[in-house]
Amino acid sequence: MKYETINDELLAIGDTALKHAESLDSAMEYEIFLFYQNTQSVSIQQGIVSANDGATTGNAVRVSKGKKVGFASASGISLDRVKFSIKEAKSIVEKTSSEDERWVGFADPKPAGKDGLFSKDILSVSIDELIEKTQQIIEDAQGIDERVKVFSGQSNTGWGGYAIISSRGIAAASRGGFNYGYGYVMSIEGEERKTGFGFDGARDRLFDIEGLGELAVKRATEQHGAKALDMTESLPTIWGPRAGDSYIIPSIATASTGRFIVEGISPLCDMIGDTIASKEFTLVDDGQKPDGWGTSAVDHEGLPQQKNVIVESGVLKTHLFDTYYGKIFGIGSTGNCERSQGLFGGATPYEQTPGVSVKTISVSPGSKSKEEIFGAIDGKAIYITESPIGIFHSSVATGEFSCVANSVFLVEDGEIVTPLKPVSVAGNFYEGFKNILHVGSDVELTTNGVFLPTMVIDGFSVTG
Repeated sequence: MKYETINDELLAIGDTALKHAESLDSAMEYEIFLFYQNTQSVSIQQGIVSANDGATTGNAVRVSKGKKVGFASASGISLDRVKFSIKEAKSIVEKTSSEDERWVGFADPKPAGKDGLFSKDILSVSIDELIEKTQQIIEDAQGIDERVKVFSGQSNTGWGGYAIISSRGIAAASRGGFNYGYGYVMSIEGEERKTGFGFDGARDRLFDIEGLGELAVKRATEQHGAKALDMTESLPTIWGPRAGDSYIIPSIATASTGRFIVEGISPLCDMIGDTIASKEFTLVDDGQKPDGWGTSAVDHEGLPQQKNVIVESGVLKTHLFDTYYGKIFGIGSTGNCERSQGLFGGATPYEQTPGVSVKTISVSPGSKSKEEIFGAIDGKAIYITESPIGIFHSSVATGEFSCVANSVFLVEDGEIVTPLKPVSVAGNFYEGFKNILHVGSDVELTTNGVFLPTMVIDGFSVTG
């Protein structure tokens, strides 16, 4: 397939497949999902080069009759492969006695939104060019500091699209792409093993390798000479962007979605209009942000993606839904259907039944620079720069969490004093949002596709 015609090609296949399905049994409803993604990936680990170049294609079909719903998927997007999925999903409906009492049908059509920005330069990048870029990232990291012994890098490009066609009149498609690169190093001094990485990625330009190797070395070596905190106290915690996304994702970005709301698991389920965070905090999920990694014209059931303000100046404004959970809750879809495993994917979309996920999460920047935020610290605080271990295993129901921060520094009266040995940070996510002291202006795109600045949160227990 070609990028210029991928939407039309997928829609044509889907239209033919839908007509075939309806000829088998017009009393049933059908939804067909077609997926195509072309990816190139290069990884260099200690001098060993691995490269992959190819396309992932597949289809998924849902069939419903009354309260019965069948699902089937298969690799490939040829008409024969889609017919196979239709046959299997239809067979499930015909044979099962199980019904979903909450089922109210597939999505009804709405006008599509807009696809995100895309640089067609990404289409012309070759595997050889990715190898050269990755080698350059590593070469730039070598020779800076003799303590750095382990070097690796990775570069990726991808483009593709998907289409949804249904008996209810949906015939929608979306296309886009991405590219990114990063360097990773390990620095060794005595018994200390410290790691660091540099990353850049985008969908509207080619990723920039300049400075990634040097940044990885800096982030690793600045952690040497770590001292024990030797205390257990309630301290302000400064979360850099790469650590902060690990705070946002398993907490409010999960607790505000579909099943957790409808089934009453999330404490946010009946708090629309309530103040749940500091007035400094505004959280937006924008499926139409032009440079957002999750931006598409339509979501994975063919409805327009949109901008959803989850929290505005501390006040909870909305939850996020697909059609299924949105109709149960009584407000309909917010354009957040996603066929993936977990909040940010992790599985091939066509293999998964539809669920609910954020698209592009952003924490709105505050008015203070990073330097001003540090300057506002009176007494001691800890500065966490990378994702803590264990933070994704927290409880959505209670908000309780406990994690270990490995990349962490002691701050006293606004100055970074020393790197620290690993410290434990524990507390309650939901209480933490109420205790946000500062939100910075230094917005950064993280590897999870989240846009957020430095944040300072008070009241967590810190042990080291």
